[in-house]
Amino acid sequence: MCLVNSSGRALGAGMLLGESTVLTCAHVVQAAGEEALSGARVLVRFVGLDGMPETLAAVRPGCWVPPSDDGRGDIALLDLTEAFPHVPGAPLVRLGAVRDRVVHTYGFPAPHRYGVWVNNAELAGPAGAAGEWIQLNSPLPGERVRRGFSGAGVIDKATGAVLGMVVTEYTDERAGLAYLIPVEVIVRHVPDVARWVGEPPRPSAGPLIVVIGDRDSAVREGFLAQVRRERRVSRPPGTDRVRGERLAAIVDATGKTAGEVAEHVSAGISTGEVLTVLEANPEDVAVAVTGVEDARAPEEVLTDVVRPLVDKGATVLVQFSGPDSPGAHLARRWENERNARRLDRLALLVDMVEHEEDRTRERAARIGSRTAVPGSSADLRLRLAALRSAGARIEPGRVRRALAATERDAEAARWELVRRYAELDALAARHDELHGRLRGYNAKATDAGLMEDEELADLYRPAMAALTTRPAEPEAAAGLVERYVRAVRRRLEGA
Repeated sequence: MCLVNSSGRALGAGMLLGESTVLTCAHVVQAAGEEALSGARVLVRFVGLDGMPETLAAVRPGCWVPPSDDGRGDIALLDLTEAFPHVPGAPLVRLGAVRDRVVHTYGFPAPHRYGVWVNNAELAGPAGAAGEWIQLNSPLPGERVRRGFSGAGVIDKATGAVLGMVVTEYTDERAGLAYLIPVEVIVRHVPDVARWVGEPPRPSAGPLIVVIGDRDSAVREGFLAQVRRERRVSRPPGTDRVRGERLAAIVDATGKTAGEVAEHVSAGISTGEVLTVLEANPEDVAVAVTGVEDARAPEEVLTDVVRPLVDKGATVLVQFSGPDSPGAHLARRWENERNARRLDRLALLVDMVEHEEDRTRERAARIGSRTAVPGSSADLRLRLAALRSAGARIEPGRVRRALAATERDAEAARWELVRRYAELDALAARHDELHGRLRGYNAKATDAGLMEDEELADLYRPAMAALTTRPAEPEAAAGLVERYVRAVRRRLEGA
């Protein structure tokens, strides 16, 4: 998204998070003039989406963090005047010290009214005040991150996940340096953003199952059994429905052209229904194509029929009589390429689990909680290493299923850690609330000359001791704090 001023000049970029929420830099909004900060609107333009209207946005109350003198903060959350429920939001992911990743970003430097990409930039590591930024190195020669990119999402090349937001450039034209605010820091400054933090985007492509052997192995029952197994292991945590059984077709490609195979797929599943379900629930479509190497043009069947179905998310089983045909080699290559992309996503997931473990342990230690923090990242990293080393030694289908199982475990581990962190955070917030209440009423008592009141002192000491020695159990101190508060109120009212 592009933020523009009243004359239509680009001020910087922004990211749509939800239907009507935009994340950008505070200094981009400031560039629109003081009126934008006093409740007036800033103009937002969608880029790359034909027919999308320009719309207005205003800063969400409580979500404005202007840049400090040393550059910290500089974050704004905007509310659009209308919602766009069909536009996908930025897939934010939270990591620790992000470094050594290849990324790309899209900004609006002059004179590029419709924007320009910077590809193959690299994250160098923490920088800036309090280590809040990550250094971003643009490849030179070539387009670099500069004025007009502020507020743009920084997208991980391997997974499509958004790792942070461009915040500033380094003014040396020869250096190609810029900086981003990682998602972790954005959430720290603007907690509202946490609701849009999740996992790397799942691959849109469905499973490609390669069967070598007699085509009888692809009869309906065996085919559906394979589909059930694929979908059972790959469904996300919390999903009970086993997919891939709503629409199924089995086509023998022997002697057929690619067009004829496509026609037979549509005959087995009505064309209209296929298109409708592929659009909404592609995982419900399953197709088996047997006798591929005996088709009139096997590679055309694979490239013109099989691959488009897989790319749209359907489960496709292809059967070959032997492993050495060109078609079998092509299908195996596709399997390996898809596995490689999923390995990249899994590696990022494992990094995320490790980061969640670190911050949850840190939070537990800070409030003195004895709650055990799961440590599954070490096991997940070992499994990741084993999958990376599999190479051509292991049949791609086995690697795919092991990948799916490990992804599922990593996602479940991350969500459990997020849940535990939220519980610890709530305990810390309650402790701080009670501590502030106790200290506040103690200050009122002091101001009223009640410092020497022995009854109040006898109530204050155990309340403060409970908060100090058992910070992870604030409710154990709540009653003591309220007894002290009531006693102070009685003294003040009787004064």
